[in-house]
Amino acid sequence: MTSSGSDIPPGIREYLLAATRSFHDVLGDRLLGLYLCGSAVQGDFAPHRSDIDLLGIVDGDLDRATREDLSSRLSHPVLAVPAQGLEVVLFPAEAAQTARLDLPFAFALSTGPGLESACEPPGTANDMLIDIVLCRDAGITLSGKPANEAFGSVSRRLLLAALVEELGWHLRQVEERSDDRTRVNAILNAARSLHAAETGRILSKTEGGHWWLRRHSRDALVARALEVREGWAPATFDPDSVRGFVEMVARKIDSMRREPA
Repeated sequence: MTSSGSDIPPGIREYLLAATRSFHDVLGDRLLGLYLCGSAVQGDFAPHRSDIDLLGIVDGDLDRATREDLSSRLSHPVLAVPAQGLEVVLFPAEAAQTARLDLPFAFALSTGPGLESACEPPGTANDMLIDIVLCRDAGITLSGKPANEAFGSVSRRLLLAALVEELGWHLRQVEERSDDRTRVNAILNAARSLHAAETGRILSKTEGGHWWLRRHSRDALVARALEVREGWAPATFDPDSVRGFVEMVARKIDSMRREPA
């Protein structure tokens, strides 16, 4: 681990050391970089609600045997995840340096006590561009060169498209699931998405909610989502109101995306 660890939340440092060793054991010199991102680098990490988010860069594609070996070593409880979950995405080096829509990834794993373990086959995605923007800005290096050198820049046009697509995913989640965490995440992700669309910076969910309330102090939906996230109140959300809020933000960002450059 090349980071001093001083900025890493207590309770996950030893886990990250063990996870990084697993990456090196399986991938060897093919691992070009590994980075901690997400709430753990934004001052918004809480083990009971947060995932540990890792982005990495590998030399070329990974064959099935390599993906299965890496997945088996990282999957909870083989390597117990001290958080809600672990989310890992590895990119081929060329994709990491050249941001575009339908960005290829070589490996994607979700696992943890709060997640059903799933290892996706190689594919493409757009929402990962948002993760790259955050990683370039605030990612903590676990292996390799600094994140802002390892990953190429993401244009505003690409970021806006990725934000709209991610909000569409949240809408589908709200339709399919009725749990409070899904609704709170949808609301606060929508709030921070508009900030990202305007500034190019990715705030934490909590920061995004507070930013929204500085503009819309009477927005009871966002205020309630923050209270629930911070453990101050039980959740009471009308799903139609949640959908309406996310759709409204998605329309705003989509209109920004369609403006002439």
